[in-house]
Amino acid sequence: MARPLTGTTLVIIVGALLSNTSSRAQVQQQPQARNETQSQNFQDHTITVSRGGETYAKPDLGILLMSIRSTSPIADEAVAENGRKAKDVEAGLAGLGFSSDGYKITSVTFGRGGGPPFPPNQSQITAYEANQTVYVFFQGPDLNDMAQLTQKSAAVIEALRKAGAVPAAAGNFFSPATTVQNALIVYTIKDSDPYEKQALQQAISRARDAAQDIAKETGVTLGNLRTVNSTFLYGNSYGPRSGSAALEGLRYRWYSTKSDEVEIGASATVNFDFK
Repeated sequence: MARPLTGTTLVIIVGALLSNTSSRAQVQQQPQARNETQSQNFQDHTITVSRGGETYAKPDLGILLMSIRSTSPIADEAVAENGRKAKDVEAGLAGLGFSSDGYKITSVTFGRGGGPPFPPNQSQITAYEANQTVYVFFQGPDLNDMAQLTQKSAAVIEALRKAGAVPAAAGNFFSPATTVQNALIVYTIKDSDPYEKQALQQAISRARDAAQDIAKETGVTLGNLRTVNSTFLYGNSYGPRSGSAALEGLRYRWYSTKSDEVEIGASATVNFDFK
């Protein structure tokens, strides 16, 4: 029998993480939730529940990561050398049949390079280092044939190596805590909006169902919906934070090391009145 509520109000907060079930389908919604925790207190006469939702999409773009680096005791020389390498990289990619929209070279970042670190009160610089990142894009038939992708990416790496570029693992761009720090190729979705909507819809539906279950179990009647707050929280290996792209200069939001799966996850918190 439900315990009567007298002179109090109820808020039940249930947080949940989602399962990381893998999928090979174009889009697959998973019904299972990750391990759940819950807490409750008495306030505002509301039931508040958080749940997550996720969709799985087949990547339609692969991105090979390369880096151009030049070091010199003279700043101008480091920048000029990097510029020469960038032109050689463009020529090498053109020779392999890549058009200008088949790759992207970022602007130069500039810093200190070479020599041991100096004490905070010593500003001496032994060398300057110029850096640029090269993104080479693979799509269409390349993503449907892994043997073809492997062969083509190996040819690109060799051509760019001769031009002065080196492989740039994803760990150069993401926290070392991610599982992609040694990845040379990452995969993404060019248009993620439909998948994000599906993930949010699933999260909201799960949260609404959980709120109804809690109301039933506690002997109250679920009332009107007050608010819905939703955010994107995670992906296969990493997802966006504050809506920003993870790779500098690219507009894509979700990345994965899996050639056949990008996971897009969302969280929704619903707030209901109860009677």
